[in-house]
Amino acid sequence: MKEHAVRPITTFQSWQKIMVRYGLASGLGRLFSDDSERSFLYDLGNFLFLAGEGQTEFLQCYTEHHGLEHKILISEEDSWQTILNHTTDFTAFTRYAFENQADFEIEHLAQLVQSLPQHAEIQPIDAEIYQQLQSEAWSEDLKGAWQTFSDFQAAGGYGFVIELGDMIGAGISTGLVYQGAIEIEIATAPAYQRQGLARSLAAKMILTSCERRMFPLWDAHNEASKNLAEQLGYRLISAYPSYEEREE
Repeated sequence: MKEHAVRPITTFQSWQKIMVRYGLASGLGRLFSDDSERSFLYDLGNFLFLAGEGQTEFLQCYTEHHGLEHKILISEEDSWQTILNHTTDFTAFTRYAFENQADFEIEHLAQLVQSLPQHAEIQPIDAEIYQQLQSEAWSEDLKGAWQTFSDFQAAGGYGFVIELGDMIGAGISTGLVYQGAIEIEIATAPAYQRQGLARSLAAKMILTSCERRMFPLWDAHNEASKNLAEQLGYRLISAYPSYEEREE
């Protein structure tokens, strides 16, 4: 297994996945190949993209060295999908891809920001909140691709939470920061779901991103996230298969 400098490569040129194109162009993550350079694994944040010729041994080698904990595996290659579908090590689920253009209505988004429940307040993520988010299972992914708030801030990361008294009910953040775009990460605490918190936070994040001239990319992990994105003005491309390591 060989590691390469992260850059756009021919193997991924036919891919529709916007996250891959932005990540490679921005030099983010880690790029690996087998010794023959016919198979590639692109490790980006919580995602592992499998391209080229599907090879079980190559994936096993990567797993032994780097692990697959918290990784979502995605491929647009038939040979890789066959491997992922025919092993008991992975569970398949559906994600939803959206265009890197959207029909945002600024007035509507501003109204959504104001439509919070009583006693709920939007606060920017600071060092204390960033640390707090990492202490809860539902919110740990909001830290994005970084371990410390200083690294998050230095990379151009930003985000918001909704506070309800002493509790954080929901949060939104930059999972990744590209050149001219961000990848949105959003989560709601189990006790506060279906109360419109995510919608208000997403509207705030979109407005802030537009002010910063950063396009807020959305890739939905489930149907609820897909429906929210469509309400906000995002344009659906398609559903696509994704895989996670099966829990024992």
